[in-house]
Amino acid sequence: MKSAKILAIVACACLLSVTMMYSARHAYAQDDDQVDEDAGSWSTPGGGSADEESSPDMKKPPLDVQGCWDGTAIDNNPTLGMGTVIFESLEQDGKKLEKTSNFDFRFAGGSYNALGHLTGAVSSTGFTFKGSAGKGCPISGSATGDDTSMTGKFKFGKKCKHDFDSGTFAIFNPCT
Repeated sequence: MKSAKILAIVACACLLSVTMMYSARHAYAQDDDQVDEDAGSWSTPGGGSADEESSPDMKKPPLDVQGCWDGTAIDNNPTLGMGTVIFESLEQDGKKLEKTSNFDFRFAGGSYNALGHLTGAVSSTGFTFKGSAGKGCPISGSATGDDTSMTGKFKFGKKCKHDFDSGTFAIFNPCT
């Protein structure tokens, strides 16, 4: 009876050992694949989980955002309020917005405007951008939606923070 119990314990230990070795190898193989997939790509804060990385959205191609998008913008600065925004001459190379792309935010009937070049990244659900409306006047933001309309947010900094603040926008493609 004692030898039967010992045999059962040894068999369970062997089975557990084999299962753990397979799981460890499988996890290691996933890590190797993950490193290759992430090499040279954009990432999000937190890095995501394995479930997120294998989701169907991660395999979708980036939206085609090239061309001209325009719409309304609302700045949180009460002096500015509602205005217009144009993202024009957007040029895209895969997931990358080229630096020849432009933005133009106009408020108070054109009395306040900020324009310049931007760069960024494009995903299957939208794009992120950063640019400058002159020396010491950075802007950053993001938009989500599809190839016909998007909503987003923007934020000015440094010298522009005096006149412009941050806010939201809604844009449509093509420009009207």
